[in-house]
Amino acid sequence: MKRFLMVVLAIGFAACIGTAGAYFTGQSEVPDNIIKGGAVSVSTEPTSAAISIESLAPGAIVERSVSVLNSGSLPSSVVVTAAKKAGITDFYNALTCRVTSNGVAVYDGPLSLLRTEAFELAPGATSRLGFAIGMPATAGNDLAGDYVKITLYFDAEQVH
Repeated sequence: MKRFLMVVLAIGFAACIGTAGAYFTGQSEVPDNIIKGGAVSVSTEPTSAAISIESLAPGAIVERSVSVLNSGSLPSSVVVTAAKKAGITDFYNALTCRVTSNGVAVYDGPLSLLRTEAFELAPGATSRLGFAIGMPATAGNDLAGDYVKITLYFDAEQVH
């Protein structure tokens, strides 16, 4: 019984100590927090017929340029590819292409296999792409008067 009384008194004493004091509190708030997702977007100048060439001769190389702008809000990695939309396949396969981004080579090979190395653009940054399109000096008369119509694709992906 004495032991029971001691336990009850100990529990009661502990309860009194735990609730005997008051604590000061305070609070602050930071309202109107907005979180937005970034965006990946690129645009080009000119927007069409950027590398059109009227009369390409065997052994000639003609240079054209396209500016690509990162118009999004995130740093982007850009890759340029091309696809034949019309024309003569043999002529397309014979053409060569060298692409530079701000003077640094990102592709050098057949136009028909164009896929540049990725190059990075910060938000708001522009890269001047140089396209040097050529026809081998060994091209024969079978390519005379031929043509190809291509579309250039500028694919951008968020830098990770």
